[in-house]
Amino acid sequence: MGAEPAVAGTGPGVVGPPEPVSNHGAGLPRGLANVPRSSVERGRYGRMFRTLKPYAPTDKTLRRLAVSMLPPPPTGPSPTPAPPIQPGENPDIPAGYTYVGQFVDHDITFDPSSVLQRRNDPDAIVNYRTPRFDLDSIYGAGPDDQPFLYDRDDPWKLLIGRNRGKDEEREDLPRNAQGRALIGDPRNDVHVILTHLTLAFLRFHNAVVDHLRAKHVPDAELFAEAQRVTRWHYQWVVVEDFLRRTVGADVLRQVLVEEPGGGRRADLKYYAWKNDPFMPVEFSAAAYRFGHSQIRSTYVLKTGMLPLHIMVPFDNADPLEHLTGFRPLPKGWKIQWDLYFTIAGSRPQLSRRIDARLTGPLGSLPVSIDSGRRAMAILDMLRGRSLGLPSGEAVAAAIGTTRHDLGLKDQTPLWYYILKEAEVDNGGLRLGPTGATIVAEVLVGLLAGDPSSYLRVAPTWTPELPSEVPGQFTMADILRFAGVA
Repeated sequence: MGAEPAVAGTGPGVVGPPEPVSNHGAGLPRGLANVPRSSVERGRYGRMFRTLKPYAPTDKTLRRLAVSMLPPPPTGPSPTPAPPIQPGENPDIPAGYTYVGQFVDHDITFDPSSVLQRRNDPDAIVNYRTPRFDLDSIYGAGPDDQPFLYDRDDPWKLLIGRNRGKDEEREDLPRNAQGRALIGDPRNDVHVILTHLTLAFLRFHNAVVDHLRAKHVPDAELFAEAQRVTRWHYQWVVVEDFLRRTVGADVLRQVLVEEPGGGRRADLKYYAWKNDPFMPVEFSAAAYRFGHSQIRSTYVLKTGMLPLHIMVPFDNADPLEHLTGFRPLPKGWKIQWDLYFTIAGSRPQLSRRIDARLTGPLGSLPVSIDSGRRAMAILDMLRGRSLGLPSGEAVAAAIGTTRHDLGLKDQTPLWYYILKEAEVDNGGLRLGPTGATIVAEVLVGLLAGDPSSYLRVAPTWTPELPSEVPGQFTMADILRFAGVA
């Protein structure tokens, strides 16, 4: 399709062969290798804009864009004292929401189908799991099929790990003898912040079990009811806290419409399916990857600790200087959540703005993620090209959101366009109209397509668990109810 031959090499920023990019060691999701352009009837992945032509930028174009997204070399020490908000930080989105977004991504792309099904249907044309916000990434296939995820002494609860080593944090995800997490989705142990977030959701479910027991819910109904309460409050936070911050109230109001008699309904103009919801590649391979621009170079886990790198290039780096996961939590690494979310008036670390800039470590990825240590920008745009995504300009025109000049001379990859649009339109505080429309329609659409979601079962439902602000329920309230905030 007009693309130049890939440039060989392994150094930072080199394009290299456009092989599929793994999900941090978990392998390519089923169905992503076979994304039809026809009207979708069955399949795990599909397209929102099926009639738009693929955009195949040259390797030279991808390199030019990727280099433009990296920060310039440092010229000297930072000003002292540092300003309250550093350049590039987003005052509207605390740092924790970057990883709420990653947790949500793992939930809606997790597939607990049996190994036999996967072998018989590697492209997920027939046997596949419809993407839903149902926390299967922590529940797995359930207590009957995966009892090792559950507490033997209280089988309605998820198992909490207890480390025994003198150099390890006592409470952790449950782990095997080699330190690998025993959880529904192994990707949720990829770094320490996500490890702690997953642990918080395990504890949230368990706290809901205790809450329902206190209300005398019968044992025969306890697990199913605890799942419903946990899932519905999580779904509410995804839409009303995470999505609202990301796309803005106006876009959310257009996609999730208030009904005259109360309740709300989804009004989807571009995300449509025939039988079951599918995962649009315009979302998974472009629009939802806005979170890569929100990643900070370093994070402080708790007061008194030095900042830790979110990732380092090589596996032999000092393990006490970075947040890479797939290991028992080191001693003293219990997270302080009010440094990641606003809790009782705290001032958390901030995410970076949603813009066409990536933090320094993403310019040369760890060998565990990409053996060629290429830039994250290259990998994101290679995936979009290999999946035949249309250009950002073409998608914006199809939606009708092309409003002014973004400073782009030519057509650009959809992922890059969405980041640049957020930067120019909204100063990087939230997504621009094209990206916001795709993200809002897919996340709300997945909720509308789930017959067990609160939007389908009880569209007038509001959270029933206690919250800091009456009438609202946020990620901070989940952490508080779980007993970890």
